[in-house]
Amino acid sequence: MKDNSALNIYPKHQVKPFDGMSVTAETWAQAHDEHRKKLQAHDLFFHGSGIVSGLEVVANDPADQYVFISPGLAVDSAGNVIVLSEPVAYDFGSTMEGELYLMLGHGEREVAGEQNDVRFIQNEFVIAARPNMPKRPAVELARVTLSRKGNAIKNAANPAHPAKDEIDMRYRNVIGLEEKQTVKVGICHLGEEAPAGVLVGWDYLTRECKRSTPYNLVIDSDVPLSAELLDYAIVYFTGTGSFKVEAGKIKELAAYLEQGRALIAEAMDDAADESFKAFFGGLGVSLKPVAEYDSILKMPHLFNAPPEGNQGSRVLLGKKVIYSNAKYSLAWSGKVLGGMGSRADIRSALEWGLNMIQYCL
Repeated sequence: MKDNSALNIYPKHQVKPFDGMSVTAETWAQAHDEHRKKLQAHDLFFHGSGIVSGLEVVANDPADQYVFISPGLAVDSAGNVIVLSEPVAYDFGSTMEGELYLMLGHGEREVAGEQNDVRFIQNEFVIAARPNMPKRPAVELARVTLSRKGNAIKNAANPAHPAKDEIDMRYRNVIGLEEKQTVKVGICHLGEEAPAGVLVGWDYLTRECKRSTPYNLVIDSDVPLSAELLDYAIVYFTGTGSFKVEAGKIKELAAYLEQGRALIAEAMDDAADESFKAFFGGLGVSLKPVAEYDSILKMPHLFNAPPEGNQGSRVLLGKKVIYSNAKYSLAWSGKVLGGMGSRADIRSALEWGLNMIQYCL
């Protein structure tokens, strides 16, 4: 909070009731206004003004003068809560050009009850595009610099550096508490029993996900390779020794991938590495080495190449599929480079694990 707006809003007095007092419309309004102003001040004190959730702005397809604003919630600089309960289309029209601010404001109007014996104040929203910031409280949703009147408005090809006639959302002030998305992960073992450190590593990665990402991982171990896999957003296969998966199970796993779910597989030794080649061949999954343009290197942490795991850093990718024989699940529990890695190595392995989860989701 950069100014004293919340201090000025906070009520300086409150109605004191007493027996026999006359509750007029004015007294009733004053009593309720006190609670409203306290709530407004609270929102500004503890959260500030800006976008709490949603309210994304996207261009029409094909592009024209319309943009669409998704449902969401914001708080303006006066502490008013503004709610869009359904998507809204906004037309920039064909008469404006130059830099334009797409603003969301709060509005109220008086409406009658069904029997006209009760009056209500109805909260509303106002959306407008204007060449400058308004004097009244408002929340910025996006900016657009139109090079000519009537030009089509497009989504930014590069959101970090929007061009003219593209939606610029860099100035949005997002204040919302990040909601945690629960992600179920099923651990399946192929071949011999997996090393004990695998589950421990996933527990450490789960803790790091909960601390620094929107994801709350829920791990189930010893999950059978069956139709029940559809209960999981990510399935992790650890392979130890030579193994072979029967055709029926491969078919069930293929159905799992067709549902848009994700798969992470790790070979714990050379025999398992050979077995996984046949495993992915049966699935019809094509794997390729990580390339510099792959998102797994960029989000949420930046890497030039996969970091060292417990043994090496070989990683292959398919569509929502990650395969490695670097044994990152062991590295997440501190056993980087066979257990001799530094604190920085362990941190890099965990950050890489977060990138793996992001890639899958």
